[in-house]
Amino acid sequence: MNRKQSLISTTVIIALVCIVNGCSVQERSLDFPYDHGPHLDSLVEWWYFTGEIVTSEGQTLGFEFTIFRGWDCTYLDFIYLGHLAISNPMTAEHTFVEVKTTPPVAGIEEGIPEIKISNFSYVFSETKGFIIKADAGNMAVDLTLSPSTDVLPHGEEGIIEMGDGMSCYYYSFTNLQTAGKISINNSEHSLSSGRTWMDHQWGTFTPYGVIWDWFSLRLEDGSGLMLFQFRDSSDHVVRSNWSYQPHTGSVTYGEEFSLRATRTYEDEKGNCTYPIDWIVEVADIDAHFQVEPLFDEQSIYDVTTPNYWEGLCSVEGTIGDTPVRGSAYVELTGYENW
Repeated sequence: MNRKQSLISTTVIIALVCIVNGCSVQERSLDFPYDHGPHLDSLVEWWYFTGEIVTSEGQTLGFEFTIFRGWDCTYLDFIYLGHLAISNPMTAEHTFVEVKTTPPVAGIEEGIPEIKISNFSYVFSETKGFIIKADAGNMAVDLTLSPSTDVLPHGEEGIIEMGDGMSCYYYSFTNLQTAGKISINNSEHSLSSGRTWMDHQWGTFTPYGVIWDWFSLRLEDGSGLMLFQFRDSSDHVVRSNWSYQPHTGSVTYGEEFSLRATRTYEDEKGNCTYPIDWIVEVADIDAHFQVEPLFDEQSIYDVTTPNYWEGLCSVEGTIGDTPVRGSAYVELTGYENW
């Protein structure tokens, strides 16, 4: 089965589930720590961590740690995927790995924030915060992530619409203080500092709902800005939303923003051509940013998920008359060359 056939088959099955059960999520308030755990009544879910860290030797690195849960048409059950990627701006090296766990998957319980698949694990503790671990041989992470800002529910109530119009739950922690150790090429490094962004999203939406440009801007003053732009299969923007969590004051929400790339980059396998070097404007908060990758080759390919670009970036700009700087992680999907 090729990717197009798989997308169609998955969409048909999800549509049948929607006819029986409905695809819109049952609106309710977020409830923690329950909502840090799995939601087995949804067909798609992920726990996403992206961070910029500094080792005790003073080296800056970026990392992505993700656990995906998704419905699989072959097994007619859930599979779990783990992605780990490390970006080294000094050497312009980007290393990634995927692990796949097929059903039956033991030890997964509704609302219990503890997941172990292969050599990946995710746990939430009310005393320690989030604990994520992965060991992929030539690279590994063992990190404890402590919230220093409140949870950020997107769409005000923690519910947004995806690109296909189906709703899902979505919240973030934009400023997780990061401690622990990381290994690259079997060389272990302790961390002197780090800031990680956590996304948790779940719902029942089709593959046509996951074509997007996603930006998470982490500004030096502790503020965070999430930008989500959804596109259709013809690359037209169909909806967008953003959430701005300042270091002090109330969260601001909106739908309109401008996103313009000034060049493109084709990944090393020739699978995708991605727009990069962006000019971002959010008129409602009078914000203007330049967002640029620290290096281009930060793409993920030849994996179970669709190809995507997930890269550590720099941020410079203004909010009102105030100059701002920071870092960002950007995720781009749906840019295949075929």
